[in-house]
Amino acid sequence: MHLTRNKVCLLLLISALSFFVYFPSYAKVLYSINFSQPSTQDARKWLTSQKYNFEADAKYPSELGLLFKNKALVLDAKTQLFALIINRSLHLNNAKTIKIEWGVNKFPVGANYEKHINNEAIMVYVYFGDKKLSSDSIFIPNSPYFIGLFIGKEEKLNTPFIGRHFTQGGRFICLANPKLGETITSEYNLEKGFKESFGKKLDVPFISGIALEVETSSTTPSKAFIKKIEICD
Repeated sequence: MHLTRNKVCLLLLISALSFFVYFPSYAKVLYSINFSQPSTQDARKWLTSQKYNFEADAKYPSELGLLFKNKALVLDAKTQLFALIINRSLHLNNAKTIKIEWGVNKFPVGANYEKHINNEAIMVYVYFGDKKLSSDSIFIPNSPYFIGLFIGKEEKLNTPFIGRHFTQGGRFICLANPKLGETITSEYNLEKGFKESFGKKLDVPFISGIALEVETSSTTPSKAFIKKIEICD
């Protein structure tokens, strides 16, 4: 069969288009932390090596237990507390999504953002930029914009809640209502979420920090686990 020059060009074009259809580009991982460490590893020393600092009640092992178990970091709130484990060393441009592999073993009894009892077994904070906004309290340091992503027992999903503090620059969003002990993977669009939370006309700043948080200050002890966090473009 004789192929004309036009037919050859057409076949080459179809072949090129097929390549792009079947071999799509994948998101680039800008930051990743894997908590699947050996159970013998000291969790606090390891987190420190990953540039995380312990603040508030996270400083006290008698109040917040931290250990590696079943290829996850377990956060065991043993009393009423507010604990923050934070990494402020990031500078991630063009971040679009975050993926979190995590779960809850015990919810704090009574916690419910819809009833303004803003406690949770686990939350991942994502901080945006370096401009600090008011905390609405002289006793609490100001902070850059942040979105707190958490697992709730029954809260409405993907709804930005406003807390008692950081009313201008902070939002809290429940990503899942899983069964106890269930490992889930949550994915959240950071770019879209920032604009929906703080204003569509605002430019989305770079990611400047990430934190793990537990709060049971108004409820009962809790236990949760986390296996991995990825931030992608």
